[in-house]
Amino acid sequence: MDESGLLTAAEAAARLGVKRQTLYAYVSRGVLDRQVALDGRSSLFDPAQIDAVRLGKRDRTEGELRTLIATAITHVSDEALLVRGHDLIALVESGRSFQQIVDLLWLAPTDESWPTADLVLTTNFDGVDGLRSLVAAASAGDPLRHDLSAPSVRSAGRRMIVTMAHGLPVQAKGSDRALAGAIWRRLTKRRGSAKERAALDVALALLVDHGLASSTFAARIAASVRADPYSVVTAGLGVVGGALHGAASAAVHDLLVDAERRGDAAQAVGEVLRATGRVPGFGHTLYTRQDPRYGALMTLIVEAWADDPRIQHVYRVRDVVGDRRDDFPNIDLALGAFTWLAAMSPQAGETIFAVARTAGWLAHAIEEYDEAALRFRPRARYVGP
Repeated sequence: MDESGLLTAAEAAARLGVKRQTLYAYVSRGVLDRQVALDGRSSLFDPAQIDAVRLGKRDRTEGELRTLIATAITHVSDEALLVRGHDLIALVESGRSFQQIVDLLWLAPTDESWPTADLVLTTNFDGVDGLRSLVAAASAGDPLRHDLSAPSVRSAGRRMIVTMAHGLPVQAKGSDRALAGAIWRRLTKRRGSAKERAALDVALALLVDHGLASSTFAARIAASVRADPYSVVTAGLGVVGGALHGAASAAVHDLLVDAERRGDAAQAVGEVLRATGRVPGFGHTLYTRQDPRYGALMTLIVEAWADDPRIQHVYRVRDVVGDRRDDFPNIDLALGAFTWLAAMSPQAGETIFAVARTAGWLAHAIEEYDEAALRFRPRARYVGP
């Protein structure tokens, strides 16, 4: 093993119990990632990845691209979900608000404050389409948008998040004093209780960042070419609506609607399995045990809707899947349950996800602005005629 902790080709092959030719065949098929040593010729390998292949745990499809990016923002593991070295679940349980966790994520000094919404922009569009239009309008109105210094990015980020929270069409009466309250009354016609709105703030906090997810990678690529923070967020918004990413909770919402309509969770789960081959809201590529965000959000949902008989449908879906499959609940199950119980649209979870993850995208942008520009340039292997 060299000084960086990586394995040489000979060591990696020995650890796998294969010849070096087989090792490089794994590289060519995309099963393993190879790094070039400082001499420009030798190959180095990640020992954790080698062990995953050796133990048969390498879950990868042909042609999939994976890369390793050093970051000091978020660490995701079965042991803990850490944000800047702090356990995110513990922060939420201690009462830290979404905005406080965003400031921690951005390493913001205590003398920086959040703006008010006195001159807020508005849009007639809802959902992520509305968020895109609000970000575009905010960008056009910011003459300093090309300032990529960390304080300027944080200022633009707060402006975007407050604009997102207040700019969508209003559906319910209520107060806009709290950020979560402002978002709440733009996503549902129900006034909602204090506990229900508190659950929304926790959902936002739990979704701020989760490592190098697809939308976050898009945001870092934008930052790598020195796109301004508004363009970085626009890049993230362009990816977040994928059915397997920020919009995943919509399928959970629809599943719960169907479970209530049928009065039979097993039938509803069976139907979605027949149609898609998977149950939304279960399993995760980064966890071998339960997603810790699920429990943190579901605890508040259960408290807020304790007297609502519909909560039983969430339990039944969870138990049906738990009895028959190895999949564990993830944050999408909790978020889909939240939007359903709150009488929001199925797409509301995507909006909540996008507002929250804006903070993460900008944290990664600030970090990426300090890296060498244009560093993301994968090579294409031509396979055409």
